[in-house]
Amino acid sequence: MIISTTVLLHQLQCRTQGDQRVPIGSMGDGIWRILGLALSTVCAKNGFLFVDEIDTGLHFTAMSDMWKLVWKTATRLNVQVFATTHSNDCWTSLADIATQEKATEDGITIQRIEREKQTGIAFTEREIVIAAQRGIEVR
Repeated sequence: MIISTTVLLHQLQCRTQGDQRVPIGSMGDGIWRILGLALSTVCAKNGFLFVDEIDTGLHFTAMSDMWKLVWKTATRLNVQVFATTHSNDCWTSLADIATQEKATEDGITIQRIEREKQTGIAFTEREIVIAAQRGIEVR
């Protein structure tokens, strides 16, 4: 697990739980994806962020941490995030975040778009959590 990042001698490094410093270039593609999401969210301050297949390049065990980062950063910087996924692991990890956060009407939602339908189906934070707990498909 990465604790922090620093730039040392023109090299971006991550500090792990064991206080070991690791050059970010030696880590997998997933860390670059997370870094890209973080930077994109910061650059979208007071605006919108559109991410296609937000889970691409991430191991399923990293999904909750990814959503925590996106949720906390977007909330702090007033960014509305629109993300697509086909991954069950991805949206159920989002349900974990919805469980931890105070549910609001304008908070986390899933919008399912179906072919040949005029409107999508909206799932609230509460409905996302229930669907994840009961194994109900929302994608």
